[in-house]
Amino acid sequence: MAVAKQESQKLLTFKTKMVPYLFLTPNLLIFSIFIILPAIIGIYYSFTDFDGLRDANWIGFENYRNLLKDDQFIAAFLNTIRLVLATVPIVFATSLGIALIIVRPLKYKGFFRASYYWPVMISLIVVGFMWQYMLGDRFGLLNATIASLGFDRIDTLSNARFAWWSVVLMFTWSRAGYYMIMFVAALLSVPVQLYEAAEIDGANKLQRFMYVTYPSIKPARIMVFILTTMEIFKIYPIIVAFTGGGPFRATRFTVQHIYEVAFQSYRVGYASAMSVVMLIFVTIFSGVNFFISSRGERDA
Repeated sequence: MAVAKQESQKLLTFKTKMVPYLFLTPNLLIFSIFIILPAIIGIYYSFTDFDGLRDANWIGFENYRNLLKDDQFIAAFLNTIRLVLATVPIVFATSLGIALIIVRPLKYKGFFRASYYWPVMISLIVVGFMWQYMLGDRFGLLNATIASLGFDRIDTLSNARFAWWSVVLMFTWSRAGYYMIMFVAALLSVPVQLYEAAEIDGANKLQRFMYVTYPSIKPARIMVFILTTMEIFKIYPIIVAFTGGGPFRATRFTVQHIYEVAFQSYRVGYASAMSVVMLIFVTIFSGVNFFISSRGERDA
């Protein structure tokens, strides 16, 4: 009886341990089939001259050597880095600022929260077309308004600097509401006792924010920072609908360049090498951020 009871207990323990893995299995299968497997195939193609039609021939590191001399890829990659450096702080500050307003006692809070989140629910391609209709040179709402007032139309999307900053503004408008929700959840989880203790110590509103709120939402800050950066690195449909990468390649970023090389020039192997370089860069970036954040938590 004792042996049977022990065996039954072991079986129950085994089943209990296996339950989480059973729930994870569908997601693991989907992730493996649609993420891991294509990534492995892409890495293989990066060492070939595959054109999408004929059989692939192994050429070693030739594609990677050509990348070092590809001015268009380097320009698109540096343009993406520049967009990350400009957009991430703006999206971060905007979403955090909105969240700080939303969590306060506010009349019609639900309406404002829904209004800020509404752009997130719109397809990125639709967002791109919306902003094109607002800022387009010939038929844009901005230029139509200026012309109706008797002034000359201005260069908007045909001006490289204006178009570039319009991309920053458009991305901020369309995505800030998404990250606002993350900050709202983090702000609501800050213990009220911390604010009460800071107020007793004589801290003003700015000091309470700097020494209580901001440190307490560190996990959300790190998550927003990393997710925003990765999303900008993958930016594509909203750009194609808005500027098409122009003018003069000013808003042409890495993913668009990879797509055009693969499916317009039929250089799938070469485009795969670009994708691998992007994957390595984003992986290193994410790893460094996780390392810094984890070290900061240990020091704290």
